[in-house]
Amino acid sequence: ALGRIEDALEPYRNLNVAATILVSCYKSRNDWWTAVGCYHAPNNPEHALLYRQRVRTIWTSLAATG
Repeated sequence: ALGRIEDALEPYRNLNVAATILVSCYKSRNDWWTAVGCYHAPNNPEHALLYRQRVRTIWTSLAATG
């Protein structure tokens, strides 16, 4: 999705592609947490679940500390 390897090192390009992938996952799943898993592993539900759980744990920790 990034094109050239150099594009992966360009922060704004990288963020734009990541956001596009995440929004696409959200549109197909209609749930942000499920979209997080899709972002990481769209074709592997087990890996998607593990990633989503890790992200949610970090998110919850950050939200609790403000």
